[in-house]
Amino acid sequence: MADAPTTAAPSVEALHALVEHACEPPTGMSRAKQLRWVAGELRTALERGAIAPTAAGSLPTLLAPDTLAAYLAAAERGLLRRKPAARPGQASPASMRVRHDCLRILGTQAGITVTLPERDTPRVALRPVVAARPRSVLLGHLEHSARPGRSDSRSRILAIIGTVLDTGCRAGELCALRTDDVDLHRGTIHLTRLPQHRNPHTTPATETVALSGPTRAAMRHWLTVRSHLVARDTTRPIGPGNETTNALWVSIAPSGHPRPGLPLHFRGLARAYARAIYDLNTDMAAEPGWQPLPRRMEQLRRAIELEPADPDSATPLLRTRTPTAYSEAPAPDGRVSAQ
Repeated sequence: MADAPTTAAPSVEALHALVEHACEPPTGMSRAKQLRWVAGELRTALERGAIAPTAAGSLPTLLAPDTLAAYLAAAERGLLRRKPAARPGQASPASMRVRHDCLRILGTQAGITVTLPERDTPRVALRPVVAARPRSVLLGHLEHSARPGRSDSRSRILAIIGTVLDTGCRAGELCALRTDDVDLHRGTIHLTRLPQHRNPHTTPATETVALSGPTRAAMRHWLTVRSHLVARDTTRPIGPGNETTNALWVSIAPSGHPRPGLPLHFRGLARAYARAIYDLNTDMAAEPGWQPLPRRMEQLRRAIELEPADPDSATPLLRTRTPTAYSEAPAPDGRVSAQ
């Protein structure tokens, strides 16, 4: 199906202006990228005849129910890819959810009521959470984080695991932590909660969570290791005034970079976690009661929940979530390819 030029289509020009306005702060970079992607697909749908030619007339006709239904149907069948394929693949449920979300945002920005077809939401079986016994073994292991011969990567993963066990925080929340969020004197950590699908216009919730003794020991050792990794000038005293970054979690030996101590972002943290978990499972295999940890941090995080000590207390206590029986969920084996 040949693409017909629609550069001058009034609806496309109006959509472009609308998207640029919608992408202004406080809209995040990820959402802005999604909005531009959906706008590009709408233009492609018009060029390829996947939606009625009348949609070129104005923005309301482009966002009309029949037009959007035809667009979503074409997108789900994979007909709007940049390079058309002879056998296009089916769009994933996650990408279809993003399309629905972005169309609603654009409709709100334009003051147009957007009516979308009902979307099937297949039930996804959650992976089982890490059981109580391995978590208990882990907590005991954290206290020995400063054992001689411990590698820097092992020190980092033990501090990360302890933080997750105490706070139930997400990977993005871990990446946002800075050294001044940790108060070892009081034994607390200050978290900014970043739940999925949150409203970007609302102020993120913050919490101060108490750290357990084993986690404080692991964190204290990691901060010592970290101070050497982020030293800007090794000839000067190590400390806050001589650091390349204040990020709490930094790289040990980054590939392609001349020095360690770079802040870990989401993907880097996920890769570092998976590699360290593989090594930890190997070393802990003979430990009584040990079960291999899964390579996804999410399965450890979902095993934890926080509750206030009493209705008038702002200090959360650690609570273990009762494991739920998940149907057709694969058992974690904790093994990933070492890189």
